[in-house]
Amino acid sequence: MEEIITSRFSEELVKKVDQAVSRGHFKSRSEALRVIIEEYLKEHPELFLGDGVQELMAKAPVLRDEELEQIGSKLFKGISVAKLVAEGHLFAVN
Repeated sequence: MEEIITSRFSEELVKKVDQAVSRGHFKSRSEALRVIIEEYLKEHPELFLGDGVQELMAKAPVLRDEELEQIGSKLFKGISVAKLVAEGHLFAVN
Protein backbone atom coordinates (compact mmCIF):
# COMPACT_ATOMS: atom_id res chain seq x y z
CA MET A 1 0.00 0.00 0.00
CA GLU A 2 1.31 3.41 -0.90
CA GLU A 3 0.48 6.58 0.95
CA ILE A 4 0.61 10.12 -0.37
CA ILE A 5 2.40 12.64 1.83
CA THR A 6 2.84 16.39 1.49
CA SER A 7 6.14 18.05 2.27
CA ARG A 8 7.87 21.41 1.85
CA PHE A 9 11.29 21.74 0.26
CA SER A 10 13.61 24.67 -0.29
CA GLU A 11 13.71 26.20 -3.77
CA GLU A 12 17.31 25.01 -4.13
CA LEU A 13 16.38 21.40 -3.36
CA VAL A 14 13.44 21.48 -5.77
CA LYS A 15 15.73 22.80 -8.52
CA LYS A 16 18.15 19.91 -7.92
CA VAL A 17 15.35 17.35 -8.06
CA ASP A 18 13.94 18.95 -11.21
CA GLN A 19 17.39 18.90 -12.79
CA ALA A 20 17.76 15.18 -12.06
CA VAL A 21 14.34 14.57 -13.62
CA SER A 22 15.06 16.70 -16.69
CA ARG A 23 18.34 14.82 -17.25
CA GLY A 24 16.40 11.56 -17.33
CA HIS A 25 17.62 10.07 -14.05
CA PHE A 26 14.03 9.84 -12.83
CA LYS A 27 10.60 9.86 -14.52
CA SER A 28 9.11 12.39 -12.11
CA ARG A 29 9.71 14.41 -8.95
CA SER A 30 7.76 11.81 -7.04
CA GLU A 31 9.96 8.97 -8.26
CA ALA A 32 13.12 10.99 -7.59
CA LEU A 33 12.16 11.75 -3.99
CA ARG A 34 10.99 8.18 -3.35
CA VAL A 35 14.26 6.69 -4.65
CA ILE A 36 16.43 9.23 -2.82
CA ILE A 37 14.63 8.58 0.48
CA GLU A 38 14.71 4.79 0.03
CA GLU A 39 18.46 4.85 -0.68
CA TYR A 40 19.15 7.12 2.31
CA LEU A 41 17.22 4.84 4.63
CA LYS A 42 19.09 1.77 3.32
CA GLU A 43 22.40 3.53 3.94
CA HIS A 44 21.47 4.48 7.51
CA PRO A 45 20.14 1.39 9.34
CA GLU A 46 21.15 2.96 12.64
CA LEU A 47 18.08 5.20 12.38
CA PHE A 48 15.90 2.23 13.27
CA LEU A 49 17.70 0.85 16.31
CA GLY A 50 15.37 0.21 19.22
CA ASP A 51 15.98 0.58 22.96
CA GLY A 52 17.04 -3.06 23.31
CA VAL A 53 19.81 -2.48 20.80
CA GLN A 54 21.00 0.56 22.73
CA GLU A 55 21.41 -1.70 25.79
CA LEU A 56 23.44 -4.13 23.69
CA MET A 57 25.57 -1.28 22.42
CA ALA A 58 26.23 -0.20 26.00
CA LYS A 59 27.59 -3.70 26.65
CA ALA A 60 29.62 -3.69 23.43
CA PRO A 61 32.97 -2.86 25.07
CA VAL A 62 32.81 -6.21 26.90
CA LEU A 63 31.93 -8.21 23.81
CA ARG A 64 34.60 -9.97 21.80
CA ASP A 65 34.97 -8.76 18.21
CA GLU A 66 33.39 -11.97 16.91
CA GLU A 67 30.36 -11.55 19.18
CA LEU A 68 29.89 -7.94 18.11
CA GLU A 69 30.09 -8.93 14.44
CA GLN A 70 27.50 -11.69 14.97
CA ILE A 71 25.07 -9.26 16.59
CA GLY A 72 25.81 -6.64 13.95
CA SER A 73 25.23 -9.02 11.05
CA LYS A 74 21.77 -9.83 12.42
CA LEU A 75 20.91 -6.18 13.06
CA PHE A 76 22.29 -4.80 9.82
CA LYS A 77 21.42 -7.65 7.44
CA GLY A 78 24.94 -8.95 6.93
CA ILE A 79 26.73 -5.61 6.76
CA SER A 80 29.94 -5.58 8.80
CA VAL A 81 29.90 -3.49 11.99
CA ALA A 82 33.48 -2.44 11.22
CA LYS A 83 32.36 -1.19 7.79
CA LEU A 84 29.48 0.81 9.28
CA VAL A 85 31.79 2.40 11.86
CA ALA A 86 34.43 3.18 9.23
CA GLU A 87 31.79 4.88 7.07
CA GLY A 88 30.59 6.92 10.06
CA HIS A 89 27.17 5.25 10.31
CA LEU A 90 27.79 3.91 13.82
CA PHE A 91 29.70 5.43 16.67
CA ALA A 92 30.77 4.50 20.17
CA VAL A 93 28.15 4.83 22.90
CA ASN A 94 29.52 6.17 26.19
